[in-house]
Amino acid sequence: MTVRLFAALRDAAGAERVTLRLPAGTPAGAVWAHLPGELAGAPPPDALRWALNDDWALPGSPLRDGDVVAVLLPGAGG
Repeated sequence: MTVRLFAALRDAAGAERVTLRLPAGTPAGAVWAHLPGELAGAPPPDALRWALNDDWALPGSPLRDGDVVAVLLPGAGG
């Protein structure tokens, strides 16, 4: 699956996109634990928002192979 990061999250990870291999059914929020750079090991911000295949999603939304997960902070731009 592809994880897209925006604004400060992108800068902290050192990448705009991250490719992960996680089992189907893994909750979207679990991708946070696999992010690189300064985000690795850091707790997720309270205001964090998730999108799954261009639709807003809850952190517990199950992932499938080929999904695109976007991780955003409110007000974050490209």
